[in-house]
Amino acid sequence: MMMIESTLNREEFVRYSLKRHFSRITFFLYASVFAVLASFTFFTPDVSRWLYLAAAVPVVAYSIGGWAAVIRRSKDENLPIYLPIRYAFEKDGIEISSRLGRSVVPWSDVKGWSKVMEVYEIGLSSGQVLVIAERCIAERQIKEFEQLLDQYALKQRK
Repeated sequence: MMMIESTLNREEFVRYSLKRHFSRITFFLYASVFAVLASFTFFTPDVSRWLYLAAAVPVVAYSIGGWAAVIRRSKDENLPIYLPIRYAFEKDGIEISSRLGRSVVPWSDVKGWSKVMEVYEIGLSSGQVLVIAERCIAERQIKEFEQLLDQYALKQRK
């Protein structure tokens, strides 16, 4: 049906990974706690203003820790995502092959897809994602590719 060979460069990997890091429920939980404590501190005059700092620590730690982890990981030139990966989209599923091996993902294991930061993300029921850089798809094939994904997998709203 369709074949795409894709690889992410370091910039795409960092951008995509940071977007995923800051989309996790943990970040929103920390941010919500910070917002509640900051509001409480602001509107309650007899509460110590040090509570602002205490409320910000988890959000700042999560942000800096995630950023550092993504940057450190992006420097690993042996990441499989940096290798050319061939995706063959067939009626039975997606065949994925690289110099590390080959596997087939049946369409029944595909949870959905979305386009995030110029990267197509195909979510699997195992929680893993397949990522394909938009720049690796010929412009004339993008519509056909998205229709193929729509046919076999629901588009996720992000």
